[in-house]
Order: sequence, then C-alpha cells, then structure tokens
Amino acid sequence: MKVFEHLNFEKRKIIANCLSHKKKAIEIAELIYCDPSAVSKELKRNRRVSKEAIDKRDPICKKTLRFPYVCNGCDIKYLCHKKQYRYEVSIAQREANYRLVSSRAGINLSQEEFEILDKKIKDGIINKESIYHIIKNNDDISISISTAYRYINKGLLTTKRVDLPLAVKYKKRKKNKKEYEYCENKNIDRNNRTYLDYLSYIRFKPNLFVTQMDFLGSIKTDTKSILTLTIPNLHFCLIFLVIKKNSTKMMSLFDELEILLGIDDFKKVFPVILTDRDPSFSDFMTIEYSPITGEERTRVFYCDPFKSSQKGNVENMNKQLRRYFPKKSSIDNLSLDYIKKANIAINSLRIASLSGSSPEQAFIEVYGKEILDKLYNFSFSNK
Repeated sequence: MKVFEHLNFEKRKIIANCLSHKKKAIEIAELIYCDPSAVSKELKRNRRVSKEAIDKRDPICKKTLRFPYVCNGCDIKYLCHKKQYRYEVSIAQREANYRLVSSRAGINLSQEEFEILDKKIKDGIINKESIYHIIKNNDDISISISTAYRYINKGLLTTKRVDLPLAVKYKKRKKNKKEYEYCENKNIDRNNRTYLDYLSYIRFKPNLFVTQMDFLGSIKTDTKSILTLTIPNLHFCLIFLVIKKNSTKMMSLFDELEILLGIDDFKKVFPVILTDRDPSFSDFMTIEYSPITGEERTRVFYCDPFKSSQKGNVENMNKQLRRYFPKKSSIDNLSLDYIKKANIAINSLRIASLSGSSPEQAFIEVYGKEILDKLYNFSFSNK
C-alpha cells in the first residue's frame, strides 16, 4: 500500500530530471512513489511562463494543454514562437512551502463558533480564570490552549495580551521594599529547624505532603493580613484572615484548627510546615505542639533569610492571589464573603500539572470532602 506524502525538494528534482528525458507521468510517479495525477497537478500548479508568444495568431502550444504541461524536454523550444512554460525546482519548492503555511493561517471556525469562543474567553478572564481552565471547562470550545493564546497574541479576540495577568512582563523590581518589610528576630534559636534540616527531614519521608506558609504582603496601614497555607503537591491553598498578626494569633489559629479537625486529621493535613522568618511565626513550639494532648502535631522549618525561592510554591500562589488582592490596595474593607469566594475560585481552576483537575478535586481525592468543608468554613469564620 502506498503512503502519500507531500513532495519534497529531492522529489521535485527527480521530476525536473525526468522531464528533460521525456518520461511519462506514470514513470515519474513510480520513481517518487506517488500517483500519476499528483505529478500532473504538481506541474500545472508550479509551472511558470518562461517566454511570451511571438506568434499572436496561434500563441498556445497544444503540448502545454496536456502532460507534461511544460517545455522542459521540448526539442524545438529554442525555435518555438509560442508561449512557453518551464518547471523550476527551487521556485516550485518555495511556492509549496508558502502554500503549506498560508493554508493553515486564519481562523478555522464559523462566525458563530468564533463569537462563542470570544465571549467565553472574555468572561473567563473577567472572572480571573486562566486560559487553560477556560478551555478545559468548556466542552463546546474546539480549539487547543496554544491556539487560544495565538489568537490573543495576534489580536483576533476581544481579550488582549495585556488582559492576561502573567503574560505581560513585570517591571524591574524596586530595591526599596519598606512598605512590606518586616524585621526578623535574630535571638530565636532555630537549630534543627533550618532549611537544611528540612531537606534532611523530608529525605526519609519522600511521600510527605509539606505545607508552605506565608503572609500575603499588605500595606502598613492595614490592621488585617492574609495568611496563606499552600500544599504544593496538590496546588491547594487556604486563606486565613488575621487581625493584627502576631505569634499569639498564629498559636490560636492552629489550636482552633486542631479542635476543628481533631489531632489525627490535623497531622494528616499539616505534617510539616515550611515558612519564612516573619516574627509572627517565631514561636514554633506553640505551633508544633498540641495544647490539649501535649503531643507533637506538626514540624516547623524556616527558610534561610532572603531566600523566598526555597518556598517557591507559596510565593507563586501569592502571585496568583494578587488577581484578587492587588498590591498597594487595602484589604481592611474586604468582606469575609469576598475572601471565601477568592479562595474557592483559586482552588477551582483546572491546571495542567494535575492532568486537568482542580486543586479542590485533588484535595478531596487525598483527604476527603468532609475535611475540605471544615477547612473552608473555618477559613472564613476565624478572626
């Protein structure tokens, strides 16, 4: 069985050589493994006028009306006064390459399909959804994710590149960060709780789901802060609203979490916590040990100073949360309902690294829906 492919440069050279030797279409086709009609179409499509007719009364040569359609192998082409055609390999290849690209250009959708696509992407971006989530969550969208980005980059959709939160390059970061900075308490003994200790600890527990903890930067005039707990394996995030953050508030928060979940479920969800050196996290003993049973409920480790890359997952999650909590904007006036909707929205987005599932679905698969409901309700009732 013959396998038909596009003609390449080498096959076109064979065609040109066969024309000079006056080969028939069927003979050429056998040499390049194609149908004789493909040879005829190739010659008709890519022939070029090499000489205009001098004899105006009878300008057309009958040989150019049938195979081979060109004058490459003609014996009297230098004496002929009729219109002549020539098959040039380089020109034919260049034209074929152009057709191959141009035939795939444009939008392969009907007007109605394109309008539906345009509206759904626009509505999704307004709702702070990713392109991946929009495409995966709408079965009636027939294009791929890369095609959607291509349409946006070419300006074919109402949604523009600037509307995508992470598509536009960030400006160079300013060195002055006083608006969000904190002062580390260097008198705290963090022996056995450094980042190297963390790496040593998880080496013997490779299947452990670590939680990364951080505060989302807020302006100094705010009394409220947003605490984020991220489970990198699941891309799952929990948002806690904390008023006047300090170590006592952190102790209270984790104590209430233990009461809510029970000590066993608490250990399952938060076995290890990796965080930065914010003063609010300095009293690690009150986070690690249960005030009810006195047993160890989690292990706390600290990143090195100015090494936010060591907890890159929670930093990336904070960057995504900026869609709901913009920089230099106060969060004091935000309602608990808005906080809850933002948390549910960020966990409902489908992502490629979870095979198209959402972090919420992944969390339910691992820990169950009952624990998820408890955490959601707690996240937005705790003050």
